[in-house]
Amino acid sequence: MNKRTNKRMAALLGAAALASTAFGASTPASATPPPYGHITLSVYAGEGTGGPLINQVELWCNSNGGSHPDPDAACAAVDKADGDFELLEGEPGPCTAEWMPVTAVADGYWHGGVTDIAFERSYGNRCALHRGTTPVFDF
Repeated sequence: MNKRTNKRMAALLGAAALASTAFGASTPASATPPPYGHITLSVYAGEGTGGPLINQVELWCNSNGGSHPDPDAACAAVDKADGDFELLEGEPGPCTAEWMPVTAVADGYWHGGVTDIAFERSYGNRCALHRGTTPVFDF
């Protein structure tokens, strides 16, 4: 290689390093959770988390979003329970007695990180999950 080629290579390598520092280390704004609440909601087949994962979504609150199908309703329900998943009102109504257990898991934070969320509960079937946690685990 001659001096001219070496200078071009050095310039390209320097530009690449600068670009990776400027762009590679940051997270896109759309992937950054809002400061109030960020919760990963998961549903597993069976009792506990040893069974297959049925579905998982992200719930971001204030501004509401994530991959949850109805973040506005879910955030309102979590807010009403003050971040305590044991206090979710759900939706009263009958369910069959069929035993096909599922386990709901919520991990994340609420109140801008003041409240850690670590919820796990098994339900007798999907209907019981729906009745106990609507609209939060409706996905």
